[in-house]
Amino acid sequence: MNETIAYLQGSAAWGGAVVGALVAGLFLFIVKVRNRAASARPAAARPERAERGDPASSIVRDLQKTVSRLENDNAALSNFMQLLPEFTRRMNSRIERREIPMQMVRIVEQLFAPSQILIFLLEERINKMALVKQVGLPAESIRQVQFEFGEGRLGWVAQNGVAMDLDDFIREKRLTGANFDVPGHFQFTVELCAPMIHEGKVRGVISAGGIKRHYKHEKAILSLIADLGSIALYNHDLFNKTQEMANCDGLTKLFNKRFFMERLSNVLLEASKGHHPFSLFIFDLDHFKHYNDTQGHQAGDEVLKATGEILRDTVRPDDLAARFGGEEFIVLLAHAPKKGAMQAAERIREKLATHPFAARESQPLKCVSLSGGVATFPDDGLTSADLIAAADAALYRAKKDGRNRVTASEPKYFSDEKDDIVYHPQSGSGRKD
Repeated sequence: MNETIAYLQGSAAWGGAVVGALVAGLFLFIVKVRNRAASARPAAARPERAERGDPASSIVRDLQKTVSRLENDNAALSNFMQLLPEFTRRMNSRIERREIPMQMVRIVEQLFAPSQILIFLLEERINKMALVKQVGLPAESIRQVQFEFGEGRLGWVAQNGVAMDLDDFIREKRLTGANFDVPGHFQFTVELCAPMIHEGKVRGVISAGGIKRHYKHEKAILSLIADLGSIALYNHDLFNKTQEMANCDGLTKLFNKRFFMERLSNVLLEASKGHHPFSLFIFDLDHFKHYNDTQGHQAGDEVLKATGEILRDTVRPDDLAARFGGEEFIVLLAHAPKKGAMQAAERIREKLATHPFAARESQPLKCVSLSGGVATFPDDGLTSADLIAAADAALYRAKKDGRNRVTASEPKYFSDEKDDIVYHPQSGSGRKD
């Protein structure tokens, strides 16, 4: 007998089969015992025995519950394993940033069938979590939803970097006295919550509430989804930074000419289809060679860097600024007609002229200034080459008329070369010279 037991213990697989057979045999034996006992006792006595509690019946109920729970866990695991490969493939592919939360919401809906899903991502500028995707919140309550680290249940998860469920929140509140009640969070149903962590940095938080499908290891499942989402965010940001480095001028941190021309072609195509205007603003720095010769090339580089900063701080998010070569710059002003483009160009000119550059008084105009030209699609050209040529011609007119000014190109069928509009800083309006 001992040798038999030792043999069975030596084989894990065979041992598991034997245990399964024993459990099945025990189950059948109990069923037979119950059937025999039921047929042997009088009918009147059966309810009385049932009231006292039948041990065999209790064992059967426990086994049924165990089998049901195992079947549910197995179905849940099978469902998760079917969804995971496709979700992982999408997260590891070239995916837009806004698509990442959408994919996370989709898999959480399929797995947990919750009534509410919240996805917050870190706004590094303000060091707060901002709601970027949600399901189940009232429409009027989703504008500018943010929370700080440590604030409420979501903030606690973000601050401590651990997944939590309802039992965890109750236990934490009882043991440490943590305050999870935040008035502004009353609309959040946080039953299951996980941080989005990559390389030790919390990049967001995902929460599910009103869950209809629960799993044995649901915290681990949600944490895996959160981690894959954070990896996708990291990869997206890394790719964008790499692409930006390839497309940017190293000195000014503006886009380079090659990338600008590619984008200009796309914008031109969209404008042609949508029949909406856009403008180009081309300018160069007045007497830049004089500044370099008198102050040195290092000081000249500082002027170029500061010009790049001024452009980045002044143009709108949809606009595109680039270094076109040397001390020449170009700005694509999206959806801007001629008047609006002239106003935007004048703001740039004014900021540059009033910037406290070193030794600016040594310049011929007593400041570091620009001369620029503006051309607008479709009035001044229907191709990239025509628009750039029109803006460039207006730039040279500005230089000829005294520099430190912006000139707008006019359609040739409305005026000749002498009728270009010149923007005068003193009057704040344009007139024909």
